[in-house]
Amino acid sequence: MSPDHPQRHLEKCWEACWHRARRPVEGVLVPEEQAAEIAERVLRNICLDYEEMPPEAEFAARVVQETAEVTRELVAGQRRKVADPQLHHDPSDRRYPQNLDLDRLQHLHPQRGFSDAEWNRLPRVLRPLALATLSKKGIQGPDAEDVFNDTLVELVREREESRTAPIQEPRVFEELIPLHSRIVQFRAIDWFRRRTALKNQPNSGDSLEAMTDDPDRPIQFEDSSTGRLSFEQIYAECKEALSKQEWQLIYTLYVGQTATIQDLIMDDAFCSRLGIKAGASASTRRRAISEMVEEALDKIRENLVF
Repeated sequence: MSPDHPQRHLEKCWEACWHRARRPVEGVLVPEEQAAEIAERVLRNICLDYEEMPPEAEFAARVVQETAEVTRELVAGQRRKVADPQLHHDPSDRRYPQNLDLDRLQHLHPQRGFSDAEWNRLPRVLRPLALATLSKKGIQGPDAEDVFNDTLVELVREREESRTAPIQEPRVFEELIPLHSRIVQFRAIDWFRRRTALKNQPNSGDSLEAMTDDPDRPIQFEDSSTGRLSFEQIYAECKEALSKQEWQLIYTLYVGQTATIQDLIMDDAFCSRLGIKAGASASTRRRAISEMVEEALDKIRENLVF
């Protein structure tokens, strides 16, 4: 962590943790006091793991990610305890009428598989969202219904590598919505591929797993409406690709937003940590910092798994 303003950085991390605890996923809203308790506990526990504070980017990514995980588990546990899937659901979320019981949806019977009666209610929740997405892509009527039915099959299809089905991934019901949306995107792509008889081209496959895990079938495009990656997700995907100095630069400019490039140009200590020679002119510093930023962003683009 930067030795210049560690307290300021911790305060920013606490604020980021609080916001993530309030809304760990879209559709979940945790009370402010409870979010503050979660943020404080996570931040304190992670600080105890370090004898020396790590770089700001690494620390921020870890605390925010762990806050989201802790909050999801907490919400799931509280819902389970009171048997209320709507507990902590954001009342402003109008995407669908109400949450279903995720535990029942995830229950896997040894002989009958995912056969709980709660599955009878799931299509009523997912169909309007899926058909709206498919309609935007030009898939309507019976074709859209066929694609939607394929997505339900995909939810319970066991993945060979993990030996689990996608439906078993979410911790709270709200996570099922973007998960299913992603499956809809892939199934829409596959529908177009089948329609044009290009089964062996990229973006086609027998399952979501085949289209995402097979290096011979790279994803060429995807609807941007599925959501944006958070910083902690980007850091997890690209951690080894960037140096500590590059992560510090990206974090300072784009995440913490504690300085502009002009501020960094004037900061002799920061420039020294970036390897810029002492006494370099302002234009030289600007060029060096700009090139380093572009190189770091290129590495992120190259290493992100879409």
